[in-house]
Parts: sequence; C-alpha cells; structure tokens
Amino acid sequence: MLRIAVCCGGGFSSSTMAAHLNKQIRERHLEDKVFLEFIPFANMYGEDSAFITGVKRNRQDEVDVALLCPHLEFDAKRAVEQGKLHIPIFILPMRLYGLVDIENLIEEAEDVLNLWKPGDSCLVTFPDEPRSVVAMRTVSHRRWLAQRNR
Repeated sequence: MLRIAVCCGGGFSSSTMAAHLNKQIRERHLEDKVFLEFIPFANMYGEDSAFITGVKRNRQDEVDVALLCPHLEFDAKRAVEQGKLHIPIFILPMRLYGLVDIENLIEEAEDVLNLWKPGDSCLVTFPDEPRSVVAMRTVSHRRWLAQRNR
C-alpha cells in the first residue's frame, strides 16, 4: 500500500484537498492501494506548525512520500538543508495541486518514489522540472510526458 502525506503550512487548502481525494479513494474502491492523510508540514519532522501547536511528533515513518503544496518550496528546502527529513518530498506544481484527481496523485507519488534513492536529497524534482512553480501541467508527470510524446 502506498502511504501519502499531503502537506501544507496550516491546512486549509491541503486538508480540503485531502478530504476530496479520500472521497475519491472510497468511491473508486482504492482503499487497499493507497492511504492518504493531511499532515501539516512542520509536524512531518516533529515541530509545531504555525497553526497547530503542541503537536511535536515526527510523522515521517507513517508515510512513504510527502506531497507539498506549492507555497512550501522554501520551507521544504530549509528543512532539507537542516537534515530534518529522511523520506522523499515533492512540491506539487500549482495547477496540478488545484486540479489533481486521485489517479494522477498516485502516479505522481509512485514516480517520485521511483526517482528517489536513500542518501539523495529528500527534495525530489523531475529532471525536466527543477522547480515546480514553472510546471504548467494539470496531470501527473507520467501522463504529461506521454501526451507530449504523441
């Protein structure tokens, strides 16, 4: 089973997105394939988030990959530089973040896991997308490549 964290700073947009994606998981009967949970990004590595205080539990071992909302790019880089992470994290492209469905999100997470090797930087990027803010796709990277190569 693929275990995915959807992370944001405080949680309004990403917790709403996680609820929507969990509804799709149930509707499409994917409960045996994927587990998805909203986790504030700071809580991933055991710090208080700006919005949720008093929770200091490192949650990285609960998931395989963390997919972050686009505005966390600099927070993610700082956490990686400080050695706070040991799982792959990926900044979702803005348009994908807003429009993603569960199949595309699963493919994105699988591809991030396939790219990442323990010992590499935990911040994973696709070779042709060094920064997520420039990516204009609304589908998984895998589907975007397939469409582009037609």
